[in-house]
Amino acid sequence: MFRMRLWHKRGLLLSVAVALTIVMSEPARAWNDAGHMLIARIAWLRMSPEQRTQVSDVLKQHPHYESYLTDKCPPDVAREEWAFLRAATWSDYIRPPKTLAPEKVATHERYKFHRGVWHYVNFPYRAGQSESALPRDPLPNETNILDQIDVSQKVLRKVLKPDPGAVAGVSQEANRAVRVCWLFHLIGDLHQPLHAVALVDDKLFPEGDHGDQGGNLLAIRADATAKPQRMHSYWDSILGYDSRFSSVCDFADLLSRDPTLAADKLEELASHKQPRDWAGESYAAAKTLVYLDGKLPLVVYADFDSKKVAEDKVPAVSTLDGANSRTLARRRMVLAGNRLAETLKSALAQ
Repeated sequence: MFRMRLWHKRGLLLSVAVALTIVMSEPARAWNDAGHMLIARIAWLRMSPEQRTQVSDVLKQHPHYESYLTDKCPPDVAREEWAFLRAATWSDYIRPPKTLAPEKVATHERYKFHRGVWHYVNFPYRAGQSESALPRDPLPNETNILDQIDVSQKVLRKVLKPDPGAVAGVSQEANRAVRVCWLFHLIGDLHQPLHAVALVDDKLFPEGDHGDQGGNLLAIRADATAKPQRMHSYWDSILGYDSRFSSVCDFADLLSRDPTLAADKLEELASHKQPRDWAGESYAAAKTLVYLDGKLPLVVYADFDSKKVAEDKVPAVSTLDGANSRTLARRRMVLAGNRLAETLKSALAQ
C-alpha cells in the first residue's frame, strides 16, 4: 500500500519560512464549492475539445441545466465551460435544509435528488494504530461513495438500466446527466481525507458505530488565534472559499505549472487506478496528517459547544502541520482532477 512518503515525515516537508510564503501568496480554495470547481477545471484542461463536447452534450439533459448549471454564467465565459465546473458543485446545491420535513424533501424539485450517504465511506481508524493500509470493510451503511462512483460510471456507460438510485419520473437521459454530476462531485470528495475514514473511540463516541463521522464530531482550531470548528469543516475549507471563475482558473493554471504536480511526478496515477485505491490514499493521509498518527488531542465538538471544554483546550493546528496539510490538499486536488478526466473519457468512449 502506497504510504504517501511525501508527507509521512511531517517535519521534512517544508520549512516554516517556505510554508508561510506559500500560504501568503496562494489563491484560496478547497473541497467546498471552490475546491470542487478547481478539480473540474483541472479535468477540463486534461480533456480534448471533442471530449469536453461529449460531456457537455450529456449535461444539457440535466433537470437543473438552466436553473443551476448555467445560472449566473459570467458574460465572458462559454456556457458549456461554466456548466462543466458547476457540475462539480451540484451535489452540494441539492442538500436540503435540516429543518425541512423528509416528505417535503422527497417531492421538492431541487432537494429530491439529495443522497447524503453517497458522499463518503467510513473506514475505521483507531488513534495510535500502526497500520496505514485501508481496512477490508468500512463501517456498516446502506451504501457509500465507492458504491455510487461505480454505479455512476455504469449509468454513464449505459450498461446499467434502470438506475436503482434514480429519482422517480426522471428520464434516462436526464438521470444520466445527474449521474455525471455525481461523478464530478464524488471523485472530488473521495480525495478529501475525511471522506474515507472515521476515528473509532468507544469512550468518546459510545453511540452508534462509535466513530467521529469523518471528523464531524471533533473540534479543532485552524491556528492558536482561531475559533474552534468541526474538524471536517476545517478540512473542507482548508484553502479558503474563492469560487470566482477567474480565481479558479488562475489557481488551476498555477497547479498545472507546478513541476512537483506534473503527471509523471504523481506516481499514484500509474499505480492506483481504482476508487478503492484512492480511498486508501485518503485513509493513509488522514492517519498521518489529520489525526497525526494518534498524537492529535481529541476534543468532542459538543463538549466545546456546551462549554464543558474551554476554547483554549481545543487543539490548534501548528504552522508546520497546517502548511503540510495544504500541500497535501493541493496534491489531492490535482490527483482528483486527473482521475475525473480519465474517468469521463473512459466512460464516454464506450
